[in-house]
Amino acid sequence: MKFLRPFILLSMALCLTGGFATSASAQSIKLGLVGIMTGPNAQNGEFCRNGATLAIDEINAAGGVKTPDGKAHQLSLEVVDDQGKPDIGLNAIRRLASSDDVMAFMGPDFTGITLPSLFVGEEAGMAQITSSIGAAVTAQGDKHIFRGRSNDKMWMTALVDYIANTLHAKSIGISVTNIELGRSGRDVAIKYLQDKYQMTPVVDVSHGFGDRDLTASAARIVQANPDVVINWGTQIEAALLVRKLRQLGWQGVFAFNAADDIFTNLAKEDSIGVIGPQNWVWSKSDEHTQKFVAAYEARYGKKPSPHSIVYYDGAKLYADAIAKAGADRHKILAALKAMPEWQGVQGTYHPDARNGDMISDTVIIRYDDKIQPEVVFATK
Repeated sequence: MKFLRPFILLSMALCLTGGFATSASAQSIKLGLVGIMTGPNAQNGEFCRNGATLAIDEINAAGGVKTPDGKAHQLSLEVVDDQGKPDIGLNAIRRLASSDDVMAFMGPDFTGITLPSLFVGEEAGMAQITSSIGAAVTAQGDKHIFRGRSNDKMWMTALVDYIANTLHAKSIGISVTNIELGRSGRDVAIKYLQDKYQMTPVVDVSHGFGDRDLTASAARIVQANPDVVINWGTQIEAALLVRKLRQLGWQGVFAFNAADDIFTNLAKEDSIGVIGPQNWVWSKSDEHTQKFVAAYEARYGKKPSPHSIVYYDGAKLYADAIAKAGADRHKILAALKAMPEWQGVQGTYHPDARNGDMISDTVIIRYDDKIQPEVVFATK
């Protein structure tokens, strides 16, 4: 058996270096995803990755993507961690852009990471589908960026209209996390309240990202006693704030921009009665939503978040662009920009939109006594 030893050693070496790549891997096309995979906000990244992974697995199970040359390709996903931090996020995106194997990418989720890193995807000529809601992300008109959900301006104006016209609130307070997202939302809210309703917030407070004692902010809100508080920021701080407000006896309506399952798992019973805008929610009754929710639950054992649908639809949108363009970054980007309309689970996307805002669907949800999200308003 000695004659087998050199062959075995050679085989091991080739396998370690990729010398025996299978035909399936040789035919694969890689997409990238940058998101929050570690740290206190890692659930955001988990929902993003799960949505993209489910879509790619469905595509591959159906035979993959057939490119213009007639070849069928499997898709794969490279996930990099931005930890919710701008400097690490910038390096993560650079890593994807520098890899010749990555044809396009998705993410980040945090506006404060996406905004200062836009130049990386633009210089690489790579399409980038993001879930960042900050309006500033697409305001610069970068030709490579595609927002996969409605932006914070759309959310805030829909929310303010609902508060003013349906809840008939006479006084409104503002509370934000002092990050790009929070500051942007605050500016939109104050301007829209003044311009349309001639209202000025009765209280305007902010707290730092990562703050865990929100007593001071809560005390100021309770003293002003607004009918509604609009909170714009991240789930952890929002859950801490609403809990403290309830402990101090405030009985008003708490409105939050990320009133999703991450938030309710943290806020528990204090989620009851909370309202908020979203791009999509798993309780929507349409057939496409319910089919996706069933598949997601079967795979992951829980409901998807609004983040999940952005990256599920995003991966499938990329697959259609690759089918038209082949495995070429610049051609994929061009193919997306040439699509006037694309139908996803979330709704109808317009990839050819000049500024990259592909979709404007917005819903307002309210958590009922069982902490289930009911849709109380939807844009048409």
